[in-house]
Amino acid sequence: MPGSGTLTARPLRGVRPAFAVMALLAVTLTAPPPAAADSPLEDAVRELSSGGFVHASDGAPEVSEETLALARARLAEADTPVRGALLDGVDATGAAHTLAEEVGAPGLYVVVTEERGSTGDTTTTWSWTQVGADTGSADLEHHFTFAPGDPAEKLAGVVDLLDGDLLPGVAAAAREETVHVHPAVRAALPDLDVEAVAERFAGLEGTRVAVVPPPAEGTSGFEEAYADALLEPLDDDGTALLAVWAYGGFRLTAASGPDGPPPEDLSRLLSSSPGTGELATELGTFAGAVDGGVVADARAALAEDHLYVHPRSGADVSEADRAELDAALASRDEPVRVAVLPVGAELEAGPDGASGLADAVADGTGPVVVYTLDGSGAVRDYPVRGTVTGGDHDLDTAAFFGLDRESARASVDGLLEQLGDGAVLDTGAADTPPAPTGSGSWLPGAAVLGLLVSAALTTMGVIGSRGRRRALAARERERLAAEREEAETMAELRAEEEARVVAIQAENDRGITELGEALAHAQAPVVDSVAEFETHLREYERLKEDNGRADDIDRVLAVRRRTEQAHDRLRRWNRRQRGH
Repeated sequence: MPGSGTLTARPLRGVRPAFAVMALLAVTLTAPPPAAADSPLEDAVRELSSGGFVHASDGAPEVSEETLALARARLAEADTPVRGALLDGVDATGAAHTLAEEVGAPGLYVVVTEERGSTGDTTTTWSWTQVGADTGSADLEHHFTFAPGDPAEKLAGVVDLLDGDLLPGVAAAAREETVHVHPAVRAALPDLDVEAVAERFAGLEGTRVAVVPPPAEGTSGFEEAYADALLEPLDDDGTALLAVWAYGGFRLTAASGPDGPPPEDLSRLLSSSPGTGELATELGTFAGAVDGGVVADARAALAEDHLYVHPRSGADVSEADRAELDAALASRDEPVRVAVLPVGAELEAGPDGASGLADAVADGTGPVVVYTLDGSGAVRDYPVRGTVTGGDHDLDTAAFFGLDRESARASVDGLLEQLGDGAVLDTGAADTPPAPTGSGSWLPGAAVLGLLVSAALTTMGVIGSRGRRRALAARERERLAAEREEAETMAELRAEEEARVVAIQAENDRGITELGEALAHAQAPVVDSVAEFETHLREYERLKEDNGRADDIDRVLAVRRRTEQAHDRLRRWNRRQRGH
């Protein structure tokens, strides 16, 4: 059957399996065997004949339900029909042909199987065929071999390979809306509140966000192309975020125009690979980071009020709560001002980041506490400027002991309580037991003595407690400092890895150039065909392209391995043509 193919791939040793490069071992056009009754193949035929697009049998390559839902939604909307089956215990080549014949509808049919070897390595086999459909020049073999992600994600990426619809769709959406979530992603993540996400970006006319399924492998430098499409309708200070479904989560790429914040600063605030349940949090964090006027808004508000809650902070503080807390902060003998801001405000505080944020916000208004929140509304940090002299604690210690990492509302209320003013919001605390009643106001001597002893012990306990609390606060500050040091270390490690990627790319360039020179002087086809030699030429062109867009250590190592294999194959070609 024309247009068919099979490839078997194993992870290369020394490369992490999640990014492993698959090597082509066989291409065959064998006739399909009959499907056994009640077999995984029979089940696949039944589901795909009934309008399904992806079937996954028990024991098949493992993928999450969300990723499976994504693949099904993506294939269902394809202009070029695609049907796929993740099977176990079948011959992939025969299964692909059987599916095509039994289902009969026009389109591309893909089967993938995995087999675990005795040493733990997993062999992945892909096979495909087509019925009444034209896949044009699409290089399916290259896509299934080198596209990142699990088998269901590779299936989803086939749609973009055949239809080329993702990039034009993102470009069109960028001209119409701030936040674009692809329909297939919406179908796979029904709990993602797209409207709530869009609300976080309200008023940010200079920002664009796109959340998309996996694109086709072979789209050279796709992140750059997608970022350019998102930024195209914006001014030079525009910002953008691309979230691509990958490995059961998302891969985030921040971008900006020439006058916008550096993309690396935006990326520093984000998780590099959030899970599907963490996407909304990361998008909310990005919204706060690109606002650009958070510190100025806070400074202006605190000139009049004592509590400011930025609308992009995601804080759990209602307007009624804010008014009550504001009044309590203002009525203190030593008023304290509090700002609840998105964590991205750190970018506006200059090189000092979070530690300089309280100074940037204070602007001479007296003691200030700043709570920075991530996109989920959780408290990330709480820098303090100034101090107070009354109460049980200094301002920094009170902020520490009043802190609730999950709630800005509880943190501000806890701050007031620790400063000695008492909590002002209804937190559902138990009622105080009623005072004892009696006919007289006197107490027996033993009771008086007991009260005196209790008071003395309590006083000693309070003094000891204060010391312990200050020690705990000091340890918390040390912990935060250690976290910042760890973040700096991780940034250094990333920089080292990026430098290593560049160095290996340069080595690959030399190896690929030498391969081109060797091809130019290769033996003329004598034993093998010209068509066989053309496969060497095609791999040479792919190596040049793939090395140029390899952006992590796994991919550059994969290109290096493929370059070595290409040299070895060419040497064997030359020996065969010479008759050795």
